[in-house]
Amino acid sequence: MDTYFFQDRPISEADASTAWFDYAANSSIDWSRAISIWEDASTPEGEESRQAVAKAGIRVVVDRGRTRTA
Repeated sequence: MDTYFFQDRPISEADASTAWFDYAANSSIDWSRAISIWEDASTPEGEESRQAVAKAGIRVVVDRGRTRTA
């Protein structure tokens, strides 16, 4: 399971996504782009997206041992 932090405090995925989409809306990030960034941030390859999400004060720690399904 991935772990989410907001301003270095553990939070639920739902709360993290709410904070991200609030930030994205207030930063004029296109809605579809915000969704793409959020989804990519939870993949092992999504370091660039995690950096974007970090600008909102959110840190995503990816569980690299999890098997992902389509």
